[in-house]
Amino acid sequence: MWVEALQKGDTEAFTVLYRHYSPQLYTGILRIVKDPLSAEEITQELFTRVWLKREVPGMQENFAGYIYRIGQRLVFDFFRKLKSDKKLQQKFTKLASEQYNPVEELLLQKECSLLLNKAIDQLSPQQRRVYKLVKQEGYTYKKASEIMGISPLTVKEYLVTGKKNLQQYMLNNMDATLLAVWLLSQSGVF
Repeated sequence: MWVEALQKGDTEAFTVLYRHYSPQLYTGILRIVKDPLSAEEITQELFTRVWLKREVPGMQENFAGYIYRIGQRLVFDFFRKLKSDKKLQQKFTKLASEQYNPVEELLLQKECSLLLNKAIDQLSPQQRRVYKLVKQEGYTYKKASEIMGISPLTVKEYLVTGKKNLQQYMLNNMDATLLAVWLLSQSGVF
């Protein structure tokens, strides 16, 4: 109802959605970027993009997933900028080391791992086997294809499809913080 009204340009609906989603998104982003000002800027940019692209078809079906994906992209952009901006990189390193909490990190990693295992269990038997051989056991496509008795191209197809299914499962089953941590770990930022 609110998303539909937003798509029609209703500013009150936008405000309701902002008030509902922004605290959780801000908190999740802050846990990753460790800087309140940067987290606030990313959250504001996220909702600016929501307003500007409010007429995008499909937004209504999974609004939470839609805004989390925008948030994910903005966090990725933040870390890309961080890599090229030495001053920002030094500031982030200082903030991250000051706020580092190994217990929290371990809990997030454990929660990610449990959810990933559930997602892997949802794959087809062939996709699951390929994923385990290549991603978890470190076999090459060629070696995995020999073990399974299929072509390397088929291994690649199973892996690509399996990874898409895993990503969709994770997007649908994570809160914002956990999702951001998982996506960053998949991207190689951490």
